[in-house]
Amino acid sequence: EHDLSLPIDSLLRVGTSKAHEDAENSQGGVRLVKGELDKEEYVYFLMMLWHIYDELERGLETHASYPTLQPTYNPTLLARSRSLSEDIAYLLGVPEGEWQVHTAHRSLMTSPPKPFVDYTTRLQELSSLPDPSRLLAHAYVRYLGDMSGGQFIRRRIAKAYNLDPERGDGIRFYDFNKLGGSESANAGDLKRIKEWYRDGMNAGVGENVALKAAVLEEANDAFKLNSGIFELLGSESRVRPSQSAT
Repeated sequence: EHDLSLPIDSLLRVGTSKAHEDAENSQGGVRLVKGELDKEEYVYFLMMLWHIYDELERGLETHASYPTLQPTYNPTLLARSRSLSEDIAYLLGVPEGEWQVHTAHRSLMTSPPKPFVDYTTRLQELSSLPDPSRLLAHAYVRYLGDMSGGQFIRRRIAKAYNLDPERGDGIRFYDFNKLGGSESANAGDLKRIKEWYRDGMNAGVGENVALKAAVLEEANDAFKLNSGIFELLGSESRVRPSQSAT
């Protein structure tokens, strides 16, 4: 179906286009991009993302020297779990060390929705395998998305919740530093990071056709898992955290 002679970065771009489009066009994805989620819903989304990134980044750390993953392993540059934690705490108005005992988070963990459980469970499964190469697909889908469409979402979120885009409080999740530096990355810097990442994927996967096919399959599944999270944001049936008992 797809040309497996392509380098993995090109293969993923063409081979996930449908799943990528489906995720972007899901009702919750559209509401997120338009800044239409109320703050409670947005924090609920960030809490799920924190657990997703926590699982992903622990897996990448565990397997940092694995040949497929090593060329793109750069937690100083890429890791998002800390910035998500800061954003959640800021938006809830609590110290960073306390948001996990907040009612909203306890509600999420007491009755975790199936798409959230499916996503985190899949990351745990991949991290436990002797060959964790498929984690690369999840890192690709999340990190490159954060550096691409995430930058547009940042502006919408700042406007929706009256956040200062210059200070960055509450929207640090979308902020990256320059490759090899501590200064904030601009659009050109983000382009260079993405190029570095794609080169690293190509180096890690190489010409292994079976590995390319596996990473492509997993990347499509990763987009579907993200679509599942977005569907929770588009649903009126979801029980809001504030409706749960403390």
